Amino acid sequence: MNFASKEKIKNRLAMNKLNFILVTVLITTVQSFGQSATEIAKNGINSTVSIVALDQFSQPLGYGSGFIIDDELIATNVHIIEGCNSAYILKNGDARKYTVSGYVAMDKANDLVILKVSGVYGTNLAIGSEAFPEIGEKIYAVGNPKGLNGTFSEGIISGVRDLQTSKVLQITAPVSPGSSGGPVLNTHGQVIGIAFASFTRAQNLNFAIPIKYLISLKAKMGTMTSISKVKAQPKNSSTTAINPNIKEGVSIRNIEICSHCIPTMIFFSIKNNLNYTVSDIKILFLVYDGTGTVVDYIEATYFASNPYEKDIGIKPLLAKSIDLFQGDPPQVTTFKTGYKVKVRVLDFKIQEE
Repeated sequence: MNFASKEKIKNRLAMNKLNFILVTVLITTVQSFGQSATEIAKNGINSTVSIVALDQFSQPLGYGSGFIIDDELIATNVHIIEGCNSAYILKNGDARKYTVSGYVAMDKANDLVILKVSGVYGTNLAIGSEAFPEIGEKIYAVGNPKGLNGTFSEGIISGVRDLQTSKVLQITAPVSPGSSGGPVLNTHGQVIGIAFASFTRAQNLNFAIPIKYLISLKAKMGTMTSISKVKAQPKNSSTTAINPNIKEGVSIRNIEICSHCIPTMIFFSIKNNLNYTVSDIKILFLVYDGTGTVVDYIEATYFASNPYEKDIGIKPLLAKSIDLFQGDPPQVTTFKTGYKVKVRVLDFKIQEE
């Protein structure tokens, strides 16, 4: 073998070695700086919890999501616990109810609160950079829409919107009913935002609170305070700059008492805001006298699942009207002049299509 042939072989071996090193570096880089959607979903769902806020009668007042940021610490939205008397959380795959002890930090302006929940441990989600993400960047939202726990959706950052005193992230990943308070993750599995609202009259107008505000709030954690002290605030242009019209899964509309009717009647409608048919809708009636004292309350269930009936449940995005006579449900007997009735959704089922 002549000298030229030896040089060619030597150069080829050197090039093969260089290619091997480059491929190794590229593989290592991908593994170090990115995660698969499957990995992100697994970690995100394991760290995301459901939050149930209760009133003074220990009845459900509201639902939402949150996520573990440290041992016994859950980050979520203030609006989920506003006006409640107590609350508990549920971890995915765990039937136990963990009572919320209180909160250790709150930022009402940015709709953020850090809850103290004794006995809750799990995988803490990594917190991303305070820098705002780029428009077009891929993101994932994790939440627990009522009836569909552990929901994982993909989207992008579609805008960064300026409010009066802060900014919000506009995202295309859906913020479904019950998903408020859930984490918004980047392709590294890091939390870059907290879902909090969506416009119900437009498509893909969903919003998240940038992680920088949670980082700032976590640095201010202090003495634990009871969540019963978090008073409900009216949602208007002075309290929220974008008036987000936060979605509810199933809601009550147009409550009216006809006290001059014989017998007395109450009218209201049940609106389904989901893209699924709902049934077995459990309603709580609360009757208040002129002083604001509860004088009567009862639960009733409407549109129960029944395979032998055709018109069951409420179809997606539709409503059904309810006309009740006094005594229907039988226990509600105090529909009087000057009294007020509140009707609240306690629970419902999502029908399998």
